[in-house]
Amino acid sequence: MKLFSVIIATLNRTDFLLATLKDIVAQEYISGFEIIIVDQSFKEDDIIQNFCKDYPFIHYHYITHFRGLPEARNYGAKHAKNPYLLFVDDDIQCESNLLKEHGKTLSKAHVAVVAGGVTEKYNTNNNESIGKFNKITATPFRGFHQKAYQEVDHVAGGNFSVKKEIFMKVGGFDENLSKGAALYEETDFCLRVKSAGFRIFFNGDAHIVHLAADTGGCRVPEIEKYIFSLARNRSIIIQRYLPWYFQVSAHLYLLKLVISYTIVYKSIAILGNYKAGKKEGEYIGKLKIKNEQL
Repeated sequence: MKLFSVIIATLNRTDFLLATLKDIVAQEYISGFEIIIVDQSFKEDDIIQNFCKDYPFIHYHYITHFRGLPEARNYGAKHAKNPYLLFVDDDIQCESNLLKEHGKTLSKAHVAVVAGGVTEKYNTNNNESIGKFNKITATPFRGFHQKAYQEVDHVAGGNFSVKKEIFMKVGGFDENLSKGAALYEETDFCLRVKSAGFRIFFNGDAHIVHLAADTGGCRVPEIEKYIFSLARNRSIIIQRYLPWYFQVSAHLYLLKLVISYTIVYKSIAILGNYKAGKKEGEYIGKLKIKNEQL
């Protein structure tokens, strides 16, 4: 197995990131690894930098010239020295075998990307089709908490690995998807991987627990802005990857979702944000991907 570069994008989450780093530096992976932190916080993190001083294989990058999760991940991949990349969130817990399990699967010649296991600590973990992308509704099913080994359509963004050569070949993450809540950037990446003829496998033993920190990160608290991001980014996926007949059904499903949000939140403004997001997403879906930080 080859060396890993572990890439962690972070934003205003010192305590969570510190706990995550303590789990990563304890990895039992004999081939070796580096950790690349891409920090877009409001100010440089002295606590994290002091922690890094004891580990010369941790590289801390404080970034002010861009903002966004896809941008941060592309930047980390660009600066990675090793042939295997592992992307994890900044608010996870994992055992010491995480890299070993990823490497075990990624080292196989027919595997381009490994979807790792993810258990949400505070959210529902539904037993749905693991890593399945439903073309009729443009819905990426998760189910990554389940124990299995199988081929899948996509990954959970908080825990997946990829051969760097293939990551670069397909163009990395589309930075157009960083606007708002940064939804579906992993789905878009994986659909490009599959379109290029590569394969994605799920290894449930390469497992993390996602703590879902309630502060920091790229969440959008306002429901109207969230709906804009949902409609925009989902429309990009629909425009790029679905034939016209599935585009019709997927947009109807999206509208159904938006109407349900409108009813629950009793906000007619949601429909206006949906319309604007859908229009922008359909336009961007016709353009080439953006990867300026790669």
